[in-house]
Formats: sequence, structure tokens, C-alpha cells
Amino acid sequence: MSAVPLPISEERNCAAASLASREVPGFHIVEKQFPAGLTLSRHAHDRAHLVYGLEGSYVESYGGGRSAIYEPGLLRYLPRGLEHANVFENGARCLIVSIDGALLDRIAGNTRTLDRAIEIRSIASNWLAQRLHSEFRRNDPFSPVSLEGILLEILAEGARDSGAFHPAMTVPRWLRMARDYMEANFLRNLRLSEIARVAGVHRVHLAREFRRHFSVTVGEFLRQKRVEHACRLVSTTRDPLADVALACGFSDQSHFCATFRHHIGLTPGRFREMAQSR
Repeated sequence: MSAVPLPISEERNCAAASLASREVPGFHIVEKQFPAGLTLSRHAHDRAHLVYGLEGSYVESYGGGRSAIYEPGLLRYLPRGLEHANVFENGARCLIVSIDGALLDRIAGNTRTLDRAIEIRSIASNWLAQRLHSEFRRNDPFSPVSLEGILLEILAEGARDSGAFHPAMTVPRWLRMARDYMEANFLRNLRLSEIARVAGVHRVHLAREFRRHFSVTVGEFLRQKRVEHACRLVSTTRDPLADVALACGFSDQSHFCATFRHHIGLTPGRFREMAQSR
């Protein structure tokens, strides 16, 4: 991952330990451990990157004092040439994918979305990122083909502008508190007024700002979290689908299956077959 106009010093670059790496056509994948206290001064890369947080968190800042906090489970895309700096106060472990310029140019020919930083937040991308890390660790003779396919799907999700994020739009602390509260309580029947009270804002302001920053409504976000939870249960257990539906807060199996298929494109049964056959 070479850098342009504003390079990182060799000493600082070596401070991040590469735990494992893979090469597939068009992509270089590396799992990196960033130690606590590491600071990377302002720099840019000559390749675009996908970054998937595995452990810990870090702050990334841009020009004009703008910054964002990145935590585990977040999949983000960083375009080539974007100047940024990083602070790993408590350390972090990330899966980092650098993308070949020629491949990116072919994809970018049909969209301008990949010209800016984005957070890829769809349910499909969440599942794909988990599959990416699992396949990366597996590393058998079939992994290169699987990794290439997964990464192309992730870029397609990013090109659809799902969960667009602009560095200038830093998420306010109160809004992060609201999102964290929803992520911790999504299986409950939350009311907008309850979430707003936790964040300390009016429910109308919460609803408007949540959609502006995350490109989904509060209700859609909670529904997505339930479907993500259902994906984990369907793929890792043999619990009856009726039990999974109830465990994920759906009123009945029929409603669950319809919602699951709408978001994933597969029935829960077919999704289970594909996931567990791997």
C-alpha cells in the first residue's frame, strides 16, 4: 500500500504489524495490527482501499478538523488520493484491501460513487465482509476465486451508494449514542421517543438527522439489525425458522421469511443451505 504526495515515515509504517496477506487478481489483502498509541500523520494512498474493522477502534481525521470514529464490524471504502491521518489510541486490528487501479477504473466508469469515502452499511455488505474474513483465514485452493468474487460483490454494494459517508459530515456524539443504543437493544420494541431521550434530543430532530447521516430511517436501521442477527442464527444453528423468527423479534415465520427475502434476496432456508454447505 504505497502512499503519494504525503508519505508515512518508514518507522511509523513498520509499527503496524502485518499478520497475514493474500493476493488475488485485482486485490491485495492484508490483516494488520495497529498498536495502542500509534499515530499516522497526514498521508494519502495511490490505491483505493476497503477497510474492515475486526477489533479495537481508531479515529481518522481529514482537512479542516473533520474526523470520524471507526469501530469493529464497519466496512468502509477509502478512495485513492484522499488525505487523512489516523490515531490508534487503544490499538486496532483491521482487514485492509488495496484495489488495483485498472480494476477500479472499469467499475468507476459506471458510477461516481467510488470517488469519495463511503461506509458500506447494507445487510448484504455486512454478510459479505464476514465471509471475506472467514475465507481469508481459510486459505485453501479455492479461496482465491471465492475472495475475488466476494470483493467484487462488496464493490458493487459500495457503488450503489449504500450508507454514503462524506468526510465533511462528521457524526455528532449524540447521534452515535443513539445508534449505539439501538445496536444494543434492537431486539426490543424500541420507541422513537425512548431513543431520543437517551440521545438528549427531540424525536423529530433524531429522525431527520439519523436519515441524513446514515441514509436510512430509524425503523429501517432496526429492521436491518434484526435481519443481520437472523443471518447469524440461520447460518450457524439448526434452530427451526419459526424459533429464529421469534428470537429476532418478528411476529411470525411468514413475516420473517418475507422480510429476510426482501433484504437478502434469498429465503432463509436457501440462505442456510448455502451458508452451512461452506
